[in-house]
Amino acid sequence: MVIKKVKKLWQGKFVSVRDYEVEKAIKKGGMRIQHGKDMMQLDVGELRQLKPTGHVLQSRYGGQYQLVDITFKPLTEHPDQGRMF
Repeated sequence: MVIKKVKKLWQGKFVSVRDYEVEKAIKKGGMRIQHGKDMMQLDVGELRQLKPTGHVLQSRYGGQYQLVDITFKPLTEHPDQGRMF
């Protein structure tokens, strides 16, 4: 599981993640995105459906990447929290 912390939302509802971070998360079994106290979790199936959009951007360190925009839908319960019955 890859944990990605973001500081701001684009248009108040989208999170932008780089395409190589999505590929890394697929290999690691999923991605957890944190924005402040809110978080959302994506499994491998959901990550595979995401497609990069926009222009190819040049990295400062010699690579290229595209951004993947994800609609931020925070979880109502923490996924690591156990439930009492």
